[in-house]
Amino acid sequence: MKDLSLYIHIPFCKTICLYCNFVTFAHKNKKIPAYLEALQKEITTKAKDYKEYQVVTVYFGGGTPSQLPAENIEQILSTIKSSFSVKKNLEISIECNPESIHTEKLIAYKAMGINRISLGIQSFNKKTLLRIARPHDHLTIYRALESIQKAGIKNFGTDFIMGLPYQTFSTFKKEIETALSYKPTHISAYFLSYDTKRIDLFIKDCPQEEEQIKMYEWLVKRLKKAGLNHYEVSNYAKPGHECIHNLRYWQQKEYLGFGIGAHSYIDRTVWENTSDFESYLENPLQPPESLPIDKELDRSEFILLSLRTAQGIHKKSYQSKYKNFDQLLKKAQTYFESGHLIKTKTGLAPTDKGFLIIDHITKELIAA
Repeated sequence: MKDLSLYIHIPFCKTICLYCNFVTFAHKNKKIPAYLEALQKEITTKAKDYKEYQVVTVYFGGGTPSQLPAENIEQILSTIKSSFSVKKNLEISIECNPESIHTEKLIAYKAMGINRISLGIQSFNKKTLLRIARPHDHLTIYRALESIQKAGIKNFGTDFIMGLPYQTFSTFKKEIETALSYKPTHISAYFLSYDTKRIDLFIKDCPQEEEQIKMYEWLVKRLKKAGLNHYEVSNYAKPGHECIHNLRYWQQKEYLGFGIGAHSYIDRTVWENTSDFESYLENPLQPPESLPIDKELDRSEFILLSLRTAQGIHKKSYQSKYKNFDQLLKKAQTYFESGHLIKTKTGLAPTDKGFLIIDHITKELIAA
């Protein structure tokens, strides 16, 4: 059977954080039952077209999936398991916010088979959290981390953003050290996106680019010392604890997205569900617009996604699909000399320095 990943979008949030660009909604909790009904209808109906697939990862993203009662998450998982062929001991991840988890909920997650937690911390700084409209304070984060420990969850990650208001190199170091003291198996650290719709509301309070680069360079060294490998541009993990679901995205593996605004990639075609909340509730099966991936677009995506990972571009895979790997090497020569890329036994890969300008490098190599 073919391997398949499932993404489940839960759009509900307590508040909408100022840096967020995802399809999320606050103050719509009364709509949760209707959303669950639509979501399960989408899952059970579409699953009929994928009998030759076996699900190997499930990822609950959002939004704030942990805002739902645990029984709702279990309900969705039961629908998945009754609708699809599911691999035994598959990776099941859920994104959580500190204010919406407690020990009992986490124990319930474990009982239903969830084996990977991603905790959205972003910052421990009370002033920063308030400035970006996070729905929790620093004390709530500590309680959430303690709940994870009490529930006996070993495979969990913490998410941070570099470049937030009032953040300094010194405060960032303290935050990472605090997170490491709880022994996470995974840490994500993203640069603040300047495409954020409401960035004008707080950009004046954010650290300069030089300070953010300093944070990143220290982070890479500190997490390596802590035994976390820099396996993707913004992600670090203990060996064997990389997020399999996300790796499959970067390896151009097939996935189905369920829920409002969710994306799918099957048989070299991508599509996106409607982002209109009421429209999705009315008809979760409405035909989405799809985009067939031609060979040139496929090559561009192969380069873009491969360069997000420490493994980089695999020579044999590239050559068998698109030919002219030597031409790609020639185009990359400048970055070999500058230390942004390295030649490996299997092809070429970005360095930690290269990850800082990976978007620029990707554009250059795509044009090769």
